[in-house]
Amino acid sequence: MALLYRLVKLPDRFQTHVFTFVVTKSVTRDPDRDVTSKEFACGHQKWSITFSRTDKMLGAYLVWKSASESVRVYVDFTFTILNREHFSVNESFAGKQVKFTTDCPAQGNRNYIPVSDLYGRNFTDANGEFQLELSIGHVRTLYDTEFCVPTSLTSRLMHHHHQIQNHHNPAAGNALQHQYGTASPRGTKCKLETSYFTFGGFDWNLALYPHGVKDVSCTSVEGRMSVYLNRCTGFDHQCRVRYMLVLGDGEKRLDSGILDDVSDSDGKSYGWHPRYKFSELVTKGTIRVHLEMLLANTLSEVISSIVITGINQHGVSSAATSGVVASPTKTQCYDRDKHAWSIRSDCQSETVRLHMVYKDIQNVPRNHLRYVCWTAYLLRYHGKTGHVEPVPLPGAPFSHYYATDATDEGIIMETDISVKELRDSGCPFLTDKGQLRVQVEWEESYLLFQATYHKYDDVSRTHNYQMRKNRD
Repeated sequence: MALLYRLVKLPDRFQTHVFTFVVTKSVTRDPDRDVTSKEFACGHQKWSITFSRTDKMLGAYLVWKSASESVRVYVDFTFTILNREHFSVNESFAGKQVKFTTDCPAQGNRNYIPVSDLYGRNFTDANGEFQLELSIGHVRTLYDTEFCVPTSLTSRLMHHHHQIQNHHNPAAGNALQHQYGTASPRGTKCKLETSYFTFGGFDWNLALYPHGVKDVSCTSVEGRMSVYLNRCTGFDHQCRVRYMLVLGDGEKRLDSGILDDVSDSDGKSYGWHPRYKFSELVTKGTIRVHLEMLLANTLSEVISSIVITGINQHGVSSAATSGVVASPTKTQCYDRDKHAWSIRSDCQSETVRLHMVYKDIQNVPRNHLRYVCWTAYLLRYHGKTGHVEPVPLPGAPFSHYYATDATDEGIIMETDISVKELRDSGCPFLTDKGQLRVQVEWEESYLLFQATYHKYDDVSRTHNYQMRKNRD
């Protein structure tokens, strides 16, 4: 058995995570049994570690658990068995941008360490258990596929100018509609789709509309396409997604750059709408697709009512008597693990504060820690354009370790919004109904074994001291 024990995130550009596992003696005791850890997430993919055992050697592997067709994942990883005496004799092996596919979902070293060395070189404790550190960083998820263009659509592209004329001719338009059928407002008859792939715990696919979303019967003027990243599972949340998309190949190549999008509760996104001729991307009846997924985090939204006191009959506040009071109602939301949280506005200070409470803290398993990381936003309204801008709270992202308890005292999240600003007419952070909208982006959640300080923690602390002393 391999138990996920501790976690630390390094502040580097590769978003490196270091996971510490406690490996029990069953790994070395039973040569015929492969020991695999529970799944854990990193880089929006699911992983596990597994061990193999021969008479003399112990092997260790990183296993990609969310594998899907046409997807490649590249990872930097390092396995390190911690020596109980000194950090300089830790046993490690590493890989840079190691490739994982459906055909090869496991990568590692089958001759990692002799079993005799685990005991003879002081890696195991008196119970035959040892600690394994796994660092994972620079995780890249790439999806390569093709849009297959039907011959009927290809023939229509060849007669593009003729179709433009018919589009403005009602009689000819009716003839085209009879020939090709009607279509939905999103151009169902002209929609090209890819297969499904997995990322961030959801299934996705791409849909391309050759002449944009306003094209009903594939007869509009060519020069505007629409491409949508569709989420096909997990419709109980909105989802913030970031990705890069390349259509075509060689000289016929169209690059989106980094796209930030929101997948709504129906799985639909705003999409990408380049001004480009669809026909120029088609090569031998196909369009090459290269997609790199960067981020997919679920979103929750809560609404807090703000009451402004001291308003006269003309709707004008009196400076002497006016005040701002947050509604006592605690608005509840749920993270992606379906655990409940509440957020309440606090207007008793100079600035607005948000009090966030973990309502399901009693559901954390005994002798475990639940690590949760999130970013909170206040939604700012731009009246003239109607645009809604999520403004991150200072100090974000937030994180905390939770152990089972009867209740949670909660965390106070400070904002930059003064209480006085809420009294101003047309405050951009209040809706027409005087409500403050808060958005929570759930970034990470891990369940860690051992809720209290343990002798295993002494090993890393000893190594830390030895490294600092060695440097001095």
